[in-house]
Amino acid sequence: MIKKRLLLGLTTLSALALVACGNGDTGAGGDAGDTGDTGDNGSEEGEVLETEDGEEFEAPTTGGAGVLDVWTFTDEAQTMINDYYLEEFSDLGYEINISIVPTEEFETQLDPVFNTDSAPDVIFAEQAFVKKYVESGMLVDLSQYDSLMEGAENTYDYVVDIGTQEDGTFVMNSWQTTPGAFFYRQDLASEHLGIESEDEMQEAIGDWDGFLDTARELRDATDGSVYMISGRGDLAHPYYMSREQGWVVDNQLVIDEQIYELMETARTMVEEGLMMDADPQGEEYFAGMNGDEILGYSLPTWGMHFWLVPNGDQTAGNWRMVTGPEPYFRGGTWIGITQTSDMQDEAAHLIEYLTTSENFMRAWAEDTGDVVSHQGVVDEVRGDYEMEFLGGQNHYDAFAEGIERIDGSIITEYDQSIGGAFDDLALTPYSKGEMELEEALDAFRMEVQSLYPDIQVD
Repeated sequence: MIKKRLLLGLTTLSALALVACGNGDTGAGGDAGDTGDTGDNGSEEGEVLETEDGEEFEAPTTGGAGVLDVWTFTDEAQTMINDYYLEEFSDLGYEINISIVPTEEFETQLDPVFNTDSAPDVIFAEQAFVKKYVESGMLVDLSQYDSLMEGAENTYDYVVDIGTQEDGTFVMNSWQTTPGAFFYRQDLASEHLGIESEDEMQEAIGDWDGFLDTARELRDATDGSVYMISGRGDLAHPYYMSREQGWVVDNQLVIDEQIYELMETARTMVEEGLMMDADPQGEEYFAGMNGDEILGYSLPTWGMHFWLVPNGDQTAGNWRMVTGPEPYFRGGTWIGITQTSDMQDEAAHLIEYLTTSENFMRAWAEDTGDVVSHQGVVDEVRGDYEMEFLGGQNHYDAFAEGIERIDGSIITEYDQSIGGAFDDLALTPYSKGEMELEEALDAFRMEVQSLYPDIQVD
């Protein structure tokens, strides 16, 4: 195979586009999204709206008869459709209208028109809210499309599981997988910890006890000037994804044992000065990627491309990745067809291409470094990747090792709201010593009860 070398300049999307695959720091749910515009094949310009943060975006549009309307929160969709799909299928005989809506506005814009004639034909949904739409009963059963289902046989199980309703109806698929890793500065690890390789680092932090011991060693060696991690966000997702149960099971709020462990680990690291305690995705969080105060970050595939690479340009070449204390995943984007669409066959053709085409998957993997959902393509390309940002490490092979251990069963339709409430009302105040454990959890339970009166919280 030809050796592929991913250069620093490969990733050209802005840091705001990272939500393409990712989820927002509202706990186990979603990350703030990119600003939106319509695709090159879009209909007339829509009304200009603003997010709560004052970012402008065009209201999503539908183009009427003979137009395939796609609503997404990521400009990756526009790239995949315009630069790959339409390059291969240039004579479709209809337009594709792409509306890009910031992640935090996506549900607000979609929900009022969902299951009406004003709904788009195709929707993209991220992990934070994908189950909400999967379980809505308003998406088309993809199993009626034989060639799509044949292609989906190559899709990793957890990806299919998340896109499948409780009754077994398969309604959404994805082109990507999003395993996570612990990214760390090899130069700092060598200088302060005497760790010279990825194997040595993984051995040092292979469980949470080792992770804390290594953090203490780093603090002592640097007189507290270098932190193990930036903050609670680097702990949250590995712990969330190692739970045995999701937030809601049989209409009952579940506080898994790993949630208690997360709270205690976060508090220990704050009290002992082992992490900077920066807010997830805040100014300090990103600034640390170019500084010498933070050893590492917990990030998924897309987090490396859209956060670490553009914000760590001055430290490029010094980063490495290992699994860390827990294998986990974070984020991902699924695609489905609305039942009100009058272009369901055309929509299915698009989804089949984006989520099962071996040729597209191979090209996308080689062009972007994204870890795709096609098992055969992953096995084919994983052997020869090098990434200069990671000192030549084969990130694709390292990520691929974690895919089989991903459990999608803990993803629920409540993750975005409940995860956000947990972070705001329990994890953050408890880790900072502002509340005691049961006080923080009681505040969390009360909020969940307020958000979802029908869920039992005791």
